[in-house]
Amino acid sequence: MVPTTAAYNPYTDLRRAELSFVFGVVAPEAAETAQASSSAQSSVSQLEQTTDEVEQMSGKYTALETNMWILDGTMQLYPGAQAGWQGNDISGDDKAFQSAPWLEFSFAQNQDSYGFTLIFDNTQPDNYPSEVVTTTYDLNGGQIGTVTTRPTGYLHIVNLPTQDYRKVRFVFVGTNIPHRRVRVCQVRFGINYIYGAANTESVTVRQSVSPWCESLPSAEIDATVDNSDQLYNMINPEGLYLYLQDGQYMEWAITVNGEKIDMGRQYFTSAESEDGGLTASITFNDRLLVMDDMEYNDGASGTWTLSEAISALLAASGTGIEAVFESSLGSTVIRKCIPQKTKIREAIRLCVQAAMCTCFIDRSNALHVFRPAISAQADEWTRDVQHEDAQVKVGQLYNVVQLTRRDEYQENTEDEVFTAKNIAVDDFERVYEVDNPLVNDGNAAAQWILGWVQRRVSYEVTTRGNPALDLLDTVQIDDVYSVNGKAILTQLDYSYDGGLQCDAAAIR
Repeated sequence: MVPTTAAYNPYTDLRRAELSFVFGVVAPEAAETAQASSSAQSSVSQLEQTTDEVEQMSGKYTALETNMWILDGTMQLYPGAQAGWQGNDISGDDKAFQSAPWLEFSFAQNQDSYGFTLIFDNTQPDNYPSEVVTTTYDLNGGQIGTVTTRPTGYLHIVNLPTQDYRKVRFVFVGTNIPHRRVRVCQVRFGINYIYGAANTESVTVRQSVSPWCESLPSAEIDATVDNSDQLYNMINPEGLYLYLQDGQYMEWAITVNGEKIDMGRQYFTSAESEDGGLTASITFNDRLLVMDDMEYNDGASGTWTLSEAISALLAASGTGIEAVFESSLGSTVIRKCIPQKTKIREAIRLCVQAAMCTCFIDRSNALHVFRPAISAQADEWTRDVQHEDAQVKVGQLYNVVQLTRRDEYQENTEDEVFTAKNIAVDDFERVYEVDNPLVNDGNAAAQWILGWVQRRVSYEVTTRGNPALDLLDTVQIDDVYSVNGKAILTQLDYSYDGGLQCDAAAIR
């Protein structure tokens, strides 16, 4: 469960719940690969910070500019923190520059951007350029497009959709206040779109986890948003669809009674218009989905640690995802013989299961590797919190686990089978079969899986929704039998249509 304030209460009799998200139609690799250059800059300027994705200055900094150092205690000297780029030239009485300062970014590969966003000094929101000329260029230096815009605040969108550009230059003609430098905190190579109650019809979220890594689900979000301005117009040959691409992401949050809970990041998968174009449906997934399109072919005989295995697989995926291991799970020894042509997502599942744990992409966008167990209670779902009484289900009875492994990198090897049993007197065998070539201690792994498949009691319940809960948290679920047992969360599916609810599942 994520930290919340002492006043946080998601289950008040009357509550206001809002779901919002920011979707960045931004060239995914542009900021990371951009080579920045500029006209003369001040001594405190930090040009490289214009693409570091930090979009706020770390202080209200002063400089030797006329009437800037207001003696109200808010101004600071430069501490060498987030200062962004600052031109060396200062505008005149007429707010114009004798020689217009410029900022430029070049790229080794073609980029596609549905416009650009300039973020100036947010601590001095009236101190922004009066006029900006933006020009894009192709590989040979030829001009693709140009536009002159006039900012009205510290955040400025340049509507200049451009494909296959290798360079973009921003020329600052003047300033909004005389005797000022240009200060650019950040440049986005695209545009962020903000969605909330006013322009969102509905959002559904599906996220789940298997405690013994029987599967490795990818979290998915479907958002239906207002499209009356035809932003998502597939017929428009120059519309937004041309700029939607893998790697673009949304960051979402749920606010309950004024307390905002950050829910994490998901990546663009698809978009389509609906209802005659009046709405658009956008689908996002976590990075596990894209790993289904990639194979891992570096398996070999021998062993390595779970940390080494996951690091190699995530590096091969190229997604930038990192792993977080609970306790000392990263040092668990597993076998290295990942079969040829195994998809990376499946290879991760095999590694984690072989180490007798599970994983999911958490809200910090990390692969969270975890050994689930009933732990400290994170929440209680009373019958007042539930929309209807929780359904208590009893799954199929298994009393034997047969775990099979085989190293395909060794010649003339046969399948090895490990068996774990817990058969009652006068009962007969009910076998649950597992195939995992990466298991190192076959007997221990079979016993661990048996412990999970014999946990037959599960819950399905629709609640009012507590966005601070995480998968694999422990909750107490009150039921009609007054057992009111603790269970581990395996599913948290949210739906929002002006109100919030959550379809959850848990296992005892």
